Amino acid sequence: MDDLFEEYRRAVVFLESGDPLSAAKILEPMVAAEPNRFDVRLLLARAYFHSAQLRRAEEQLRVLVEQNPSDHYAQFVLGRTLERQNRPAEALPHLRLAAAMHPSEEYAESVRRVSARV
Repeated sequence: MDDLFEEYRRAVVFLESGDPLSAAKILEPMVAAEPNRFDVRLLLARAYFHSAQLRRAEEQLRVLVEQNPSDHYAQFVLGRTLERQNRPAEALPHLRLAAAMHPSEEYAESVRRVSARV
């Protein structure tokens, strides 16, 4: 268990230092070994998002949203991922839901930006 925690922390350091590809390489086998770990899968989705692997990010985020539809951050990142793929009509419901669950200026701005495109 300590090894997995250390690997997770290492992935966080890579992601925060601007190396999402290295973070993803660490996290992929962790998600494969423990597919129900929400935190690990979310970090992998973020690594994919920040490395512009948007289809992979979307796959991970859809699993997360299915597991826990009330997670505002997973909804928000899924909406942003769909927005970056130029799919604003699909992004908007996720962004609106995130903004309704967790009032935040960042969420509200995303809703305004995507609403203007739909």
